[in-house]
Amino acid sequence: MRIAVDLDGVLADTIVSVCQILNSRRPKPLTVESFDRWRAWEIAGITQDEFFAALDESWFSWETLPPTEERLDTKVGSLGRFGTVDIVTGRSSATVSQANSWLKHQGISFDSFVRTDNSTTAKLDLEYDLYIDDSSELMALLASKLHGSGILYLQPWNRNALEMPRIFKVDRWDRIPQTIEQIAVTDTT
Repeated sequence: MRIAVDLDGVLADTIVSVCQILNSRRPKPLTVESFDRWRAWEIAGITQDEFFAALDESWFSWETLPPTEERLDTKVGSLGRFGTVDIVTGRSSATVSQANSWLKHQGISFDSFVRTDNSTTAKLDLEYDLYIDDSSELMALLASKLHGSGILYLQPWNRNALEMPRIFKVDRWDRIPQTIEQIAVTDTT
């Protein structure tokens, strides 16, 4: 099985740092829970470019970025028994070295680091068997294809995602291996 694991919002809790950056520039404070839908820039009242610039800025201080959960190194490492595990991200090219430094610092093992453009379809064009991501938009597109499954890692911005075929929702990394086993059984029947 070829597994694509997203970086922002699935491994790195970058929105925590983005909130700190944006709050330093605005009177009304934002929290992670403020971002209750995918288009975060609309909630923050800024342009999409300004939001992505803040996201990049958070990566320039990669040492302070928290993981989404404790012991991610062990949890992500357990996926290797199912196949190849690639980090597949739309990170800007300016932050790739920081992202790799963060992954190394966290002890997260993976087979390849794959950077795509930031479009939702760019990841799907890579045709992985399984996507672990926080984008409900990506999952909706994946559900409309004939091949592939998805695990939607729940965050405030995707909690209201509709149920979709071959898309499984998880709220913790320790539920991902059993979900993959469930997907493997479904794929063989």
